Amino acid sequence: MLLDPRLLERITPDDREALFEVAHFLRKAEHAWNRIDGGKQCELNAQHHDDGSLALCLRRAMQAADELIEATEGAGNR
Repeated sequence: MLLDPRLLERITPDDREALFEVAHFLRKAEHAWNRIDGGKQCELNAQHHDDGSLALCLRRAMQAADELIEATEGAGNR
């Protein structure tokens, strides 16, 4: 993923730290979700009628956070 150069030059070390914090809490949320028995997870997902399960949304959010962290590598050090 390539960020717009104008955005990349405005990313600060604090912004990157915040992205790492978001990724950390998303992983904690996934860990908490995985503590629920698999069968109960399926039942809970069946009650949820949006486009994706909680597990899928967490996975996509973690992927997005990781991609943004990678894309902003080196930002704020210029």
